[in-house]
Amino acid sequence: MTISPFDLILLLGTTQGFILATLLWTNPKGHRLSNRLLGPLIFLLSLMSLAVSVPLTNRWIGLAVELLPLIVAMPLGPLIYFYVKSVLDPSFRLSKRERRHFYPVILDIGAPLIGWIFISGLLLGFFEQKNGPTWGAVMDEYNTYVDIPRWASLTIYLFLTKRLLTASVSSDQHPQLRWLRQLVYVFLAFQIIWFLHLIPYIIPASRNALLDRFGWYPIYVPITIIIYWLGLKGYLQIRTTNVGPQPTKATGTDIPQTTVKQVVATLQQAMVADRIFLDPELTVEKVGQHTQLAPKLISAVINQHLHKNFNSFINEYRIEEVKQRLVDSTHEHLTLTGIAFDCGFNSQATFQRTFKQITGTSPREFVAQHRNKTSQIGI
Repeated sequence: MTISPFDLILLLGTTQGFILATLLWTNPKGHRLSNRLLGPLIFLLSLMSLAVSVPLTNRWIGLAVELLPLIVAMPLGPLIYFYVKSVLDPSFRLSKRERRHFYPVILDIGAPLIGWIFISGLLLGFFEQKNGPTWGAVMDEYNTYVDIPRWASLTIYLFLTKRLLTASVSSDQHPQLRWLRQLVYVFLAFQIIWFLHLIPYIIPASRNALLDRFGWYPIYVPITIIIYWLGLKGYLQIRTTNVGPQPTKATGTDIPQTTVKQVVATLQQAMVADRIFLDPELTVEKVGQHTQLAPKLISAVINQHLHKNFNSFINEYRIEEVKQRLVDSTHEHLTLTGIAFDCGFNSQATFQRTFKQITGTSPREFVAQHRNKTSQIGI
């Protein structure tokens, strides 16, 4: 059995990818969710590389390549997006809502499913063996055109990830953002390569000439390079448990003014852009995890430089959100209590008292004052 140099490179990259994916998945160091998002990303790339490079020494191996879902590309975009999000926000968790992003993986199993339907029908006597080539042609056509949503999905998620990084602070404040931006740019570069290969591939007149001359190497050699780079670079990130440098531990009036401004700006970003005040169980420790600031530093800045306590600081954003929803007709079907709870309050009494302290009126009085501008809200 002779293996071409390119296939050997792909097989070595596949092996390396499987090893690194396993290490990331099982390593207890670093952020567990981030590791368990990066690991499957490398695993899927390695699985795709294996599907192309495995030597077809007999018909059973060839049949396995056709009938097993080895090319699984639809989850790549969500994995990259949620990996970056988990690194930026250590408190991030994959909820049921986030898992829905992985449902389009059904597109990846379409061709194998067609093959299994034919084999099942053949065994049950519904189809004849002579129809096999026709079903195979259908599988080939499906594999050809399913690359379009695969490419589009990864591209969309890469731009969403880039926008997420753009909304974050500069890399000078958070050095690990440099690695995350590199991750996005590497995959965007790959998308360009894939696009240049995809256009002639989906055109029937040029497809065979393209594959005869170049095969799949223009796509999978870069994938192998990404596997090496992504695995080794990502594995090194395990040693970095925080996104950014640890802030000064100074608490009190001796905090430098530049640090105060940085902390205030970071807190405002967390409140206005990330809207973490909507969490009814929000604590200074949670804010510290989200912003990578020491809880003592947060408390010191809020208490001594903003001249308020933590709850007052958070509740001001909650009350402002309540006021916006009270005058928004899209929320008129909700009660005042329902709106308050949606905005982060977990006590009606606390909401009523805080609202009057900040606005000078009760919630009902506020609604009455704006009744001529909005529909009446159920109370």
